[in-house]
Amino acid sequence: MEYPADLRPPHRRVLAEIAIRDEISRNDLTAQLELPRATVTSLVRDLIGRGLVITRDAAGTGRRGRPAETLALAGPATVVGVLSPSADGLRVAVVTVSGRILASGTHPISQADFRVDTATGLLAAIASRAGYTLGEMNRVVLSIPAPYQRGVGSLARHGNSYAAWALVDPAAELASLTGTRVLVENDANLGALGEHRFGAGRGRQSMVYVMLGEHSVGAGLIVNGGLHRGATGFAGELAHIQIRDDGPLCSCGGRGCLIHAGVALLRSAQSAYDEPLTYPRILALADAGDPGLRRLLGDFGRAVGRPLADITTMLNPEAIVVGGATGAGGRIIVDGIREAVNRYASPPAGVAVTVLAGETGEHADLLGAVALARNEADR
Repeated sequence: MEYPADLRPPHRRVLAEIAIRDEISRNDLTAQLELPRATVTSLVRDLIGRGLVITRDAAGTGRRGRPAETLALAGPATVVGVLSPSADGLRVAVVTVSGRILASGTHPISQADFRVDTATGLLAAIASRAGYTLGEMNRVVLSIPAPYQRGVGSLARHGNSYAAWALVDPAAELASLTGTRVLVENDANLGALGEHRFGAGRGRQSMVYVMLGEHSVGAGLIVNGGLHRGATGFAGELAHIQIRDDGPLCSCGGRGCLIHAGVALLRSAQSAYDEPLTYPRILALADAGDPGLRRLLGDFGRAVGRPLADITTMLNPEAIVVGGATGAGGRIIVDGIREAVNRYASPPAGVAVTVLAGETGEHADLLGAVALARNEADR
């Protein structure tokens, strides 16, 4: 969120804490800030006096006498616009800084056909549906399904390989069209931020977020409580860990990368079915008890878990959080990953790590965009 220029850091902390929750009681605010009650009371009084914070009566408390009071930011909720191109189309959303999705929609635009001007128009329409204009957004976040280095851009595809960095960074063009600040981030990194702030990774200082889908296998790394991007934005590219010396050539320039083994494993089921098998459909059939697909998903989990075991040994994370693993079928994948980590990771690291399914589901990257925007605004 934007602060008045003369606002002191303690006041900024109070506003940021209120913003992420939409509203909060004075007692909870004091506990979150870990400051003396008298200090928080004074800060809140100043902010109310400046018209930056308002009080509300909390509904449904079930208590007699004076209603409980909560604190909220004055004016409309602070929101973030999100653009998320994927194999399924362009997802556009408006999300509050507390993680409420006010409006969203998916449009049938392929990654290859993505245009900043078209995306801006779609975002403006979604923002209007939520009661906002583009200029009223705190940030716009563009999620991209590729490594990204700030100030340079995303890896450019040349033929079958990522041979050079793109010269044009989409952030500048998007900022010019939307009239607001723009952040660009890798989709798996956003998923990691979403789970870390709002999901299964809450309160953990280190975790590996694994993003599973029909067309991709990715990961995001949280180290010392923050996102780790690496020297060139390539950190967490689980899909491009080599697992076969004689495997097919990959778009990254390597051979035998995990992405080919994982996708091939899922596609191998197609020959046994007359209907088209998507990743969600495979999960649904496994949920219904299909024995062949349940076995295949276990194999998939173990294939993904093998390089995760080495990452566990190297990073010694508290948790591996698996996104895109829903229902009974998803639990089979998680169990397969856990089995591989238990078998191949160094015992001290393997014992310490918890492998669990994510909690934010398909909203991981949207919530991650909110976390990214908040992190940037609080610097």
